[in-house]
This record gives sequence, C-alpha cells and structure tokens, in this order.
Amino acid sequence: MKKRVLLFSVVMLLGYISLSSYQSGLALIYGQNATGANGTATSCGGGGCHGGNSANTTVTITVDSGTIAVNHYKPGKTYTIRIHGTNSSNLAAFGFQFSSVSGTGTSQVNAGSYGTLPTGIHSATISGIKIVEQSYALRPAIAGVYDTSFSWTAPAAGTGTVTMYCTLNSVNGNGTNDPADVSHNTNTQLTELSSVTVNNVFDNMSLNLYPNPVVNTLHVQMAQATEGNYSIAVFDLNGKMLLHEETVVNNNNYEMSINTSNWNSGLYLVQIAKDGAVKTMKVIK
Repeated sequence: MKKRVLLFSVVMLLGYISLSSYQSGLALIYGQNATGANGTATSCGGGGCHGGNSANTTVTITVDSGTIAVNHYKPGKTYTIRIHGTNSSNLAAFGFQFSSVSGTGTSQVNAGSYGTLPTGIHSATISGIKIVEQSYALRPAIAGVYDTSFSWTAPAAGTGTVTMYCTLNSVNGNGTNDPADVSHNTNTQLTELSSVTVNNVFDNMSLNLYPNPVVNTLHVQMAQATEGNYSIAVFDLNGKMLLHEETVVNNNNYEMSINTSNWNSGLYLVQIAKDGAVKTMKVIK
C-alpha cells in the first residue's frame, strides 16, 4: 500500500512539473533562449511549448532615461527597460524573455547588467547571455495589455551598439501548454555615446528660462544650439512629470512657450536632453 501511495505521489509531482514549470521560465527550467539573440529561434521549442508567433500579439521595448525615451546609451549609466505588449484576444496572462547583447549573429555576447528584479521576474544565464524572464505567469491589470519594467546598467565604454531582444507570450493562464497561446518578438538597438558627444551638446549653447519667477507663460530659449532632436520635460519637487515634449531644432536659435497657469506656487525643474546629455534648470512659480 505504501508503495502505491509513493508511486502515485511521484506521478502527480511529475505531472505538476510538466504543466506548471514553463510558467517559471523557459531559460531557468528548460535552458532555452527564445529571444532571438545569438541566432536563437524567437518562439518556444522543446518542453512546455505554447503556440507559435501570431500577428494578434505585439511587443515593444522602450529604454527610458529619467522618463525620457532614448535610442542610445551612455556607458555605465542606469536606464529603465519598459516592455509593453498587447493581444487582441485579451488573453489573461503573459510571460516573456529579454536579453541585451553586443556583436552580431551567433557571436553576440551579453551587454550590460540588471538591478534587483521586481516580483515575478528572475534571470538565468545561457551561453554567457543573461536572460530576464517571468518566474510565474504574470497577470495584467487589464486583460490583453501587458507591461513590465526593470533597471539595466549600460556596459563599459567601447562595447559599441547594443541590441535588445524580447519575445512575449500571451497566454490564457490555464496552466497547460495550450496551442491557443501565442507569442511575438521584437528587437531594438542602442548606439553608444562617446564622452566627447555627450560633453559637446551644451558647451556652446546659451539656455535661458524667462520670466523666472513665472506667472502664466514660461519661455524656453536656446541660442547657438546644436541641431537635432531634443526632449523637454518639467518636474515638480516630488518627481511628478508635468510636461514632456519632443522637439526638433533646425537652426541655432530656438524658443518654445509653456503654459504654467495651472501650476501651483513652488519650485520646478526644467530638464532638456539631447543624445544622452541632460541640462536641468530651476524655475519658480
């Protein structure tokens, strides 16, 4: 009788592992990288396989520096990686794999490091590449809309272009490897900024905020500005962002107006960023 009970317990345990372990991460449990990095496939294979890639699931990667999205990195600087996905069938849960690498093809190597990962997310290393993935099926606040984020510290100078890969699985969360579960894959590239590039942005620029103190309208004036894309953001002292605009400067002199009539009295920070360089100025309302 004892032998039967033991055998039944072992069978139940194996059955539980086969149904639930994929939820704990393809890299950690099966040793598989499905991000697309290092020439890997971008859908799951082998044990615990869900359905294939599908157009009704999307995924995007955004790299933020102080809430400002960037397409470059400064060596050693810490950024926030934001992963956003959708599924038109409103599948109830999701899982993902993410990697950041340098190089090309099967010669790619890990690039950068990660801070403390949030609840429900862990990492595993496969062939020297760190894979960030879910530790259990993640359930979003809104079915079919999937969001997660974590910190990433850029690699050392001289690494060159970094490519970030992500595969996201949309799943119904029934605990089985359901063919109805679908995935999608994407990647994005970040160019490395040299110290010369960063330091030169504001070297010759004359930046002026007026009037200061301000009442209803704040003018942001840039003279002798380097042409290109700029981000302009305003924060209160609690870190809440009140404004974020992207603008293109096509000549050396640029000016924009900000409506401040709804601001409370107090001190605010105006942040102007270009190519990884950031200039912050104070303004009083």
